[in-house]
Amino acid sequence: MGAVLLAGMLAGCGTSLPVATSGDAARAGIQLADLEEGRSLVAAKCGSCHRPPVPAAHHTADWPRMLDEMAARSHLDLAQRHLIEQYLVTMAAR
Repeated sequence: MGAVLLAGMLAGCGTSLPVATSGDAARAGIQLADLEEGRSLVAAKCGSCHRPPVPAAHHTADWPRMLDEMAARSHLDLAQRHLIEQYLVTMAAR
């Protein structure tokens, strides 16, 4: 139910966060559920202050540094930061 609500909210905001596929997960060597959780965290944590960042807007090597700058402001714990980084890096490499 929560995922459906989140998807509806994202659609209403016109966000363009790409949805991860099993192919993305296989290419990155991570679980699809982790990419989906990372996407949800990007929408919730990043989107609470500004538009959620589009992964392709930056190079894969830039995302870790950018997350370092924003993690404290967003009150991310290490697990959340890791999931967001996996999502952004994986989807930026598409």
